[in-house]
Amino acid sequence: MTDNTSSPIMILDGKEVSFEPGETILEIAQRNDVFIPTLCFDPRLKPFGSCRMCVVDVKGIKNPVASCTMAAAAGMEVQTSTEPIEKFRKTLLEMVVSENREIEVSPLRGIASQELSLLVERYDANHGRFQGKKSGHSNFDDKNPFILRDYDLCISCYRCVRVCAEQEGDYAISVMNRGFQTQITTEFNGDLRDSQCTFCGQCVQTCPTGALADKKALRNS
Repeated sequence: MTDNTSSPIMILDGKEVSFEPGETILEIAQRNDVFIPTLCFDPRLKPFGSCRMCVVDVKGIKNPVASCTMAAAAGMEVQTSTEPIEKFRKTLLEMVVSENREIEVSPLRGIASQELSLLVERYDANHGRFQGKKSGHSNFDDKNPFILRDYDLCISCYRCVRVCAEQEGDYAISVMNRGFQTQITTEFNGDLRDSQCTFCGQCVQTCPTGALADKKALRNS
């Protein structure tokens, strides 16, 4: 007799794993200690799928898919680290770091501030292979005493924008322009203290590059 109450099964890197309906490939991989890199992902936020670091191969689907947004299905076969996928991730990281002034920053900038540098080290991706135009311009003129706005380190993952909206409901941070003109900003492009910002620090703690940093921690170090 078939047990209709049992959880569905998928194949993850050749191993059968169970999952709950609605779970994403990334969630299942993390629960089973299978590493999939991410940059735009924060477990507190809705899946966004913009950084493409988490792409995986799914049998029957021509192009790699973002594991943070793809829901698992019974019988699905997933490969998380094939040679083409790993090569893609390294190239993507090299493109990301080509825009940043620096990769290694003080861990005092924020809890997540080392995420990019750790991935660059893991993939040996800091080679300067790509050079060219850069996006994001720092706003050191913002005189607020709490948050450093060092957007030369921004990778446009939008985690700060999303945590401000989804977790705090303040909508103090937004994005303007597109492409190389993309800029994290506030309403009317003013100072944080003139916005809806409550200086809760959530944006600092989710930033994976240290582009948003804790001024007081850095000053007291």
